Amino acid sequence: MILESQRMLKPTTKDYAEYFRLSLEAGLCREDEIESWAYKMIIETNPPVPNWLLSLSTDGEISKNKLLQSVPGEADQNVTWSLLLARLSTAYRAKHFSRIQIVEVIFRWISAGVIPSQFLQGAAKLDQSLDGMIDGWGSEDQFIKDFEDFLVPFRSFQSLLP
Repeated sequence: MILESQRMLKPTTKDYAEYFRLSLEAGLCREDEIESWAYKMIIETNPPVPNWLLSLSTDGEISKNKLLQSVPGEADQNVTWSLLLARLSTAYRAKHFSRIQIVEVIFRWISAGVIPSQFLQGAAKLDQSLDGMIDGWGSEDQFIKDFEDFLVPFRSFQSLLP
């Protein structure tokens, strides 16, 4: 699913912006987390600080989603989604979301057509495994195994989460 060389990529500012945008939409983060990230970036940025960064750190009236979209550059979808799926994994382990809630989030991404193709097969298999468990033709043990197997490749990205 993820090439070994891609695991070592350092996310760009745009990768993180897209990660936060998708996390915010999925309910995985709050606006104050985005503001903290932006404030940290301001401290690390040589002047002049870009306006979008200042707005992200301070402006509560402008949509964070729109500001995150305005971050210059092109996001690497593999890195962005690997971060996002790593965040889902940590949210599950912290008991913020159940397995079923996480699969429901993933299913919404599948239905909306936003999940990148390299993750689609694994995500669809996970959704099907949940359906099987709920409908009685699949076991809970198999669903748990499929859930864990799906998240394994993203563990290397957990250390890169903001």
